Amino acid sequence: MGVEEGGVVKFCIPFLPPSVNTIYQIIFSQRRVELKPDVRTFKTRAKEYVPRFNPEGKLVTADFIFTYNFYYKNGKLKKFDTQNLLKVLCDAIAEKCGFDDSLIKAGSWESVHSDVKEQVEVKCETLS
Repeated sequence: MGVEEGGVVKFCIPFLPPSVNTIYQIIFSQRRVELKPDVRTFKTRAKEYVPRFNPEGKLVTADFIFTYNFYYKNGKLKKFDTQNLLKVLCDAIAEKCGFDDSLIKAGSWESVHSDVKEQVEVKCETLS
């Protein structure tokens, strides 16, 4: 996977991003909010898998396929909101490629069950 012609890039990150529900920590004594260390680590590691992609100021569509285990060992469905993973992932992609994540204006996400692997397949494309 990698850069293709026509403003399309495809790649795979072999682990999942943290949920948007757990990305910030509040430092009351300093009156500030910052990313938690595990979120910074995710972004650093994920960027290793993101190829260079320059939308050249055009709008971007981003499609994601998240693969992970949907179920606990007892067979009950995990309460896991896949859509909460999108923000940190879009931020990492935009940071690596040097564009503002507000250019991502369209896309989709899908979840696929797997007992053995966690990953995210990504396809980014410029909109004409």
